[in-house]
Amino acid sequence: MADRVSLERGGPSQHETLANLVQLYVHDFSEFLSAQRKLAVEEDGRFSDLLRLDEYWNEPDRSVWFIRAGGQLAGFALLNTRSHCDRPVDFNMGEFFVMRTFRREGVGARAAIDLIQMHAGQWEIAVSMRNPPALAFWPRVIAAAGASDIEALEGDGKAWTGPITRFVVR
Repeated sequence: MADRVSLERGGPSQHETLANLVQLYVHDFSEFLSAQRKLAVEEDGRFSDLLRLDEYWNEPDRSVWFIRAGGQLAGFALLNTRSHCDRPVDFNMGEFFVMRTFRREGVGARAAIDLIQMHAGQWEIAVSMRNPPALAFWPRVIAAAGASDIEALEGDGKAWTGPITRFVVR
């Protein structure tokens, strides 16, 4: 399946598609937050807009990417320029999600590697300490993407708790 992975730049007309996928993402991610805090749904049965999605459609330094596998919608990636350690960055992987149906087939790795390689510059990827699958996933992806000047940092426990990897893509 990984050989049939593609990325599609999202546009404002796909706002609802992203909002729907984010519901699945937040639901999955709530598993890692349950010990710290419970994420409750609103009265309409949906999680609140924790990711402030409108910013991804309105801010020029943010972009939405949809992941497709075999032509089917498989997930999304949100890029921005936020640094978790207050250093200059061209690209930050704000959020990354692959639906469970497509996990363990190489879809996520292929999409992440392709997306990173499409964007030359200084990168940063911060991973929550409470997300063991992501802690294993991102170091492999960064290495496979051919990154250079890789720097591993730890968050300060206030602005960010967990590892921060900075690297350059040429």
